[in-house]
Amino acid sequence: MPVFLRYSGYKVFFRTNENGEPIHFHITQGNPSESSTKVWILSDGSLEIADNSSHIPAVVLRRIFRIMQDNMNDYIAAWEAVLGPAKFRR
Repeated sequence: MPVFLRYSGYKVFFRTNENGEPIHFHITQGNPSESSTKVWILSDGSLEIADNSSHIPAVVLRRIFRIMQDNMNDYIAAWEAVLGPAKFRR
């Protein structure tokens, strides 16, 4: 599980077995788990929460979203280096 970002005890990562899913990232506090929050990256560059299973507070999500949007090209490059060309939802 490549960790792309660490922010205030949270980790932003993707799994290496995403099985052809559109590009997204997971957020968790502490060690990555199956109950991590999942966020889709849409074709217009916006972000959409798929589910917030780990109950990350909205204020933390907004901060992480801003950081991710500022670093979107680097994240996409990291995804593509491991998983191949990114596909986007919508």
